[in-house]
Amino acid sequence: MACIGVIGIHAGSQHFRDMPLDSSVWAVSNFYHGINRFAVASFIMISGCLYLDSKRTWNLRRLWKRNILPIAAAYIFWQMFYAVYRIITNGTLAKGSKAALVKFMVYISKSYFHLWYLPMLIGLLIITPMLWEIVNSARGKQWEEYMIVLFLVFQILPYTINYFPLPWKDHIMDILQTVQPEMVTGYIGYFILGHYLSHYEVSKKLEYLVYVLGVILILAAIGLCYISSQKSGKPIQSFYENYTLAGFFWGSSFFLFFKNHVSKIKWNEKQEKRICYLGSCTFGIYLIHALIRDILHRIGIDSMMISNAAIAIPVLITMIFVLSLAAIMIIKKIPRVSKWII
Repeated sequence: MACIGVIGIHAGSQHFRDMPLDSSVWAVSNFYHGINRFAVASFIMISGCLYLDSKRTWNLRRLWKRNILPIAAAYIFWQMFYAVYRIITNGTLAKGSKAALVKFMVYISKSYFHLWYLPMLIGLLIITPMLWEIVNSARGKQWEEYMIVLFLVFQILPYTINYFPLPWKDHIMDILQTVQPEMVTGYIGYFILGHYLSHYEVSKKLEYLVYVLGVILILAAIGLCYISSQKSGKPIQSFYENYTLAGFFWGSSFFLFFKNHVSKIKWNEKQEKRICYLGSCTFGIYLIHALIRDILHRIGIDSMMISNAAIAIPVLITMIFVLSLAAIMIIKKIPRVSKWII
């Protein structure tokens, strides 16, 4: 679902910046763009759940060889692939080899729009052995609760407040940002949160509160993005980004729902195998879906392929997912190479 959500973000936002803001098509695009914002937070929480699990034992050499190196290899490959793809498709190659080389160097110097996640994940993995020691210590639960609270106070709250026209906002932000404990002002907060929610039971009252806040805040954020965009005359997505309260509670509600309810479904052996196989393909789907989206767009299949965007976007999400899955299933059959690029 997190993988589908990532595709949903990029399908919903495909024409986010090039359509009339007062059109129903933009309103639908804004809705799908926002409603899928659980994806990134959920993915990081899944990583925290898996990598910080007490059953793991971390050896630094094995960590770098088996976990970090494959991700770094995939990042380098796809950075270069998308750089070459853009050079070919935008006509830079026709200007000569020197222009193409310059463009290539420019393209690979900065993460392609969806590939930012990989260096961020590598950063989390580098400090994972230290985090593992903290969360699995005798007072691990208390340390995690402390770090999650700090994440809310020093990252989520200031980021959210910054986008509201509050009186004395600049002074409030100065106070909030005077102290910035680096250990909890990045995606590490979601990483820790994923382990905490998967490892410890939360009360039913707190669980349902997270669900209610998740739904209310994400709908409010979508509405605020719409209203702000109409007033400013430019597309705004600030209210449901990953570090906002809406993003925090919406992502947490999805993670909790799957952990506490979907996990209770009794799958038969064949269904389990299919689910696990799909799970093994999601990394590759994430990497290649941007290519599939662009190819479909070039042949006229995108979020505006029909007049009803509310139907077009889910259809596009499905097509991108299915075609990406098919491509990854083929790549998986390539011996030795596939494990380094997907």
